[in-house]
Amino acid sequence: MPSESFSVRIYLQDGHVDGVKIVARSKWSGRALVIPRSSMLEEINRDELNAPGVYVLIGPSDQQGRETIYIGAADPISADLEKHLSNKSFWTWTIVCSCKHDSLTQAHIEYIKSRLIKLAQEAGKATLNNQERPELPLLDDVDVEYAETYLGHSLSIYPVFGLRAFEGP
Repeated sequence: MPSESFSVRIYLQDGHVDGVKIVARSKWSGRALVIPRSSMLEEINRDELNAPGVYVLIGPSDQQGRETIYIGAADPISADLEKHLSNKSFWTWTIVCSCKHDSLTQAHIEYIKSRLIKLAQEAGKATLNNQERPELPLLDDVDVEYAETYLGHSLSIYPVFGLRAFEGP
């Protein structure tokens, strides 16, 4: 089955490829941010981080060549990221996905987090730093469809930045 085509706009906020990136994808109400750990304190008050969303902390590869990742969901995202600056030392950058509108609920982001953890486990391409293995929250069919669509668009963004932890063999 052919993949759906889409475009991605990447804004290099700092003017260089190793800085903060703001990412928009066609046909998606979401917004992604790629933030180096070294820039997090300067970015923590951004509107996109003071909203519900899902994030992936990414650290260097281990001896098997697998990146170490932590998958989180929060409302607001900034609260979790501030905690992780002091209590999770492994990560060097993060990809955050939030929504331009207030359409993501706590149930949606918990659903997406659960699905990402399961996908990462199945793919086996990263060392998962999460201790918990959350169950999918109960959502009605409409909310499951919304969350799955949002998840699909998020999954299409990650490989653009080299994160392949969710891709099957």
